[in-house]
Amino acid sequence: MKNKEKQKYSHLSSIKWAYKKLWNIERKFIFYTFADIPFLIASPLIASYFSKVLIDAVQSCAEFKSIVNIVISFIAVVFFTELIYVFLGTRFSARRHYPTSVFQTEMSKMENSETDYEITETQEYKKIKQYAFSDATGGKAAVEFIAQDTKVFLTALLGIIVYGYLLGSLNPFLFLVVAFVSLSTYFTTRMQPKYYEKNKHNFEKESRKISYLSSISSNLQLSKDIKLYGMEKWLDKLLSDYQSFVLFWNKKCSFRGFIASLLSGLMTLIQNGAAYIFLTISLFSGNISVGEFVFYFSAVGSVAKYLQNIIGSTAKLASRAEKIEYYRDFYSVKNKFNYSKGKPVPTDLIEIEFRNVWYKYDGADDYTLKNINFTINKGESIAMVGLNGAGKTTLIKLICGFYSPTKGKILINGKEISEFNINEYYSLISAVFQEIKPVAFTMYEFVASSDLQRNNSREEAVDAMIKAGIYDKIKNLPNGIDTHLMKGIHDDGVDLSGGEMQKLLLARAIYKNGPILILDEPTAALDPIAENNLYLQYKNLNRNKTSVFISHRFASTRFCDRIILLDEGEIKEAGTHDELMALKGKYAHLFSVQSKYYKEDDINEE
Repeated sequence: MKNKEKQKYSHLSSIKWAYKKLWNIERKFIFYTFADIPFLIASPLIASYFSKVLIDAVQSCAEFKSIVNIVISFIAVVFFTELIYVFLGTRFSARRHYPTSVFQTEMSKMENSETDYEITETQEYKKIKQYAFSDATGGKAAVEFIAQDTKVFLTALLGIIVYGYLLGSLNPFLFLVVAFVSLSTYFTTRMQPKYYEKNKHNFEKESRKISYLSSISSNLQLSKDIKLYGMEKWLDKLLSDYQSFVLFWNKKCSFRGFIASLLSGLMTLIQNGAAYIFLTISLFSGNISVGEFVFYFSAVGSVAKYLQNIIGSTAKLASRAEKIEYYRDFYSVKNKFNYSKGKPVPTDLIEIEFRNVWYKYDGADDYTLKNINFTINKGESIAMVGLNGAGKTTLIKLICGFYSPTKGKILINGKEISEFNINEYYSLISAVFQEIKPVAFTMYEFVASSDLQRNNSREEAVDAMIKAGIYDKIKNLPNGIDTHLMKGIHDDGVDLSGGEMQKLLLARAIYKNGPILILDEPTAALDPIAENNLYLQYKNLNRNKTSVFISHRFASTRFCDRIILLDEGEIKEAGTHDELMALKGKYAHLFSVQSKYYKEDDINEE
């Protein structure tokens, strides 16, 4: 079994970090969390003291008027304290869970907009995210509930001072007995949390797998494959096995909690028994009155409760501090790219240079890309070709700023990508990727999502749809370009075919009009006619742009200025189609192999 991971931060520093975040989020939340502490102490003290005074008054045969005055005074004081307590509680309730919602929103924004895409794919990040998001969405986020645990601690500390003084004035030994029994509950209270933290690594991966399998079951895009290939039982078995494994560890954690509760109950029994014996002897000895017996026994219970609360809250604070480490790890993830002010991004044509670039994926033994050197000149159109696994998509992700080179440099007009603000750099790129994942926007919103506020955005979106060859389909829908994508979300939602969706993605890239155009297998889902139309207008699409075209169909690359052949992560050949065919190397061989399976048509270039 693995040992518990070494603690990175002290508990005190984690608590301080959490309060700093809470202070920046909502200062009134902190104020109203602690504002009612004096009333939490005063209310039970007033009730105990009233019982003592009333019993002593009745026992001494006080006048009825005096007893009535005692009752009226008690009611007035209780009414006043409850009024303030309810007011403060209402103000707190209005802000309760607000910090958690802020953290959830902020963390999601950080992951989606402020964390390198490359980092989000690493195992270490996924583990950190799993811990942090599980706590943030689990109902009792440590970053919020640490304030309530601190409140319990401070209330208990103040209560011990007040009630301890009263009890100590009667008999210090009784106070020590109560304190000893209560303090010993610290160890029982920490049993379950310590066991969980020590063993969480045993089931963390299975928890991630459960989340993944659960997402598969709700993914309508995968339902056809699941049904067609009869994967239901297999997936159910996997999910059941992972759930059983996690349940096994949850039971082990719960058993520790059960043992802790038994030990705590036993110690409470010993404590109350000792108090009863001592106070009964004092009563029959004449050292205290009946009213004082009731008051002091209440004080014993209060001191015991506060001592247990201070121990319990200390244990909880320690557990919360350990969970706050998850948030600190999440917030301290180091990006490679620049998210602050950077150099101005180019506004003219783009030159892209790879200089001695190597890239290795997280956890991989070998490099996916090896010593890549090439330059895409301003306004040049480059085709990247090669077999599956050659490194084409990895290279594209490096150009897009999703990945950072393990070694070497990528220069944009002579400057490294990290010198620009990465979000501003993204504005340079219009891309169509292989993955087709629709979102429930209208057709217009989807195409114009890069800049909905642009003047004449609707007209330009329509123009982009026409160029991509999808407008004839969209204009005949009930709401035209205002029809929503995806059935089941909006009443007018429609599902487009793979080819139609690819055309819509192309329309989005055309609308954005970035100076770098990247087409990653843009014809994979197109029919031959649509593919031919794309080839015919390709020169119009990449006019005044630096473009990269990835395709497995070697015939399509003839429309590019230059072709680069990747093989096993290295550039093997580069040149025009005619040059590479004359070279009679791997490109010529692969082109010849493919030409056996399709008839090559002459396509007029515009």
